[in-house]
Amino acid sequence: MIKKIVLIALVMLPVVAFAQEQKIAYVNYGDVVMAMPEYKLMQDSLNKSANEYQAEINSMRDEYTKKLTDFVNQQDSLNETIKARRQQEIQELQQRSENFQQYAAQKQDEMQQRLSAPIQDKLQKAINDVGKENNFLYIGRSEAFLYISPNATDATPLVKKKLGIQ
Repeated sequence: MIKKIVLIALVMLPVVAFAQEQKIAYVNYGDVVMAMPEYKLMQDSLNKSANEYQAEINSMRDEYTKKLTDFVNQQDSLNETIKARRQQEIQELQQRSENFQQYAAQKQDEMQQRLSAPIQDKLQKAINDVGKENNFLYIGRSEAFLYISPNATDATPLVKKKLGIQ
């Protein structure tokens, strides 16, 4: 009987030791991304592009409003052919404006994806390096966990340090 207990203890000892060596960490992904200088550059580029698109949209809207106002003010004095042509112009201008808004939104999305990819790659590499250097079994996003044990390690400062940010 004692031999069995000793044998079980000897078998369980490596399992318990292995389980205690495994460390799980988490990182506040959003916090790290927003602290990266590349993120600010990306935001500046996106804002600049959005402002340019918005200026063009405003210009198109102003042109539409002017043509519509002129048409409404003059429609009683216009013959039917000219009236129909101007209505068609107004509809085409409205359609062009709507198409441009969709185009601008699509281009903004593409630009954001293109600019954020290197940021995400750089952050992922830093997380991988921190995981290897500190022998973490897992590093998860803190935003994805419903519960984080007080025994889990917050790797956010380690990742920020690896990236050279405060």
